[in-house]
Amino acid sequence: MKFFSSAVVLATAAATAVAQTIELGYPVDGTILSPGQKIGVQVVQPESMASCIQVGIALAINACHTPEDCPSPAQELGDVLYAGPWTPTAHSNGGGFYQNITVEVPSFSTATPAIFTLTHLCLLGAGPAPFLEYRNASVLIAH
Repeated sequence: MKFFSSAVVLATAAATAVAQTIELGYPVDGTILSPGQKIGVQVVQPESMASCIQVGIALAINACHTPEDCPSPAQELGDVLYAGPWTPTAHSNGGGFYQNITVEVPSFSTATPAIFTLTHLCLLGAGPAPFLEYRNASVLIAH
């Protein structure tokens, strides 16, 4: 029984490592945003061996005094700018998939550092099992 438990833990850890299925192409760390600005967010899925049934994504921005003051995305996302399906298109030169989504920075945002978060949910593997992941960029909201 101990071997089975160890094998399950090892398989879960390996699946989690392989299942890092998305990247935030834009915005990137250091991007300066303005209240009311429309931005094109790029969500990227590199080539992956993981079998993942897409459920959806959420894009959010959470303003805070310093990036260290921002709560973990698992605790609080802030202002949700998009929540819905993710239907990526293949890159023309290979190398994975992507989707661009236009969102608007809330007009009531104050000038402050913020964390821009991409949240992704998919169903992973043959089981399948739910897999939730986050990608962040430290941005600055400036007037």
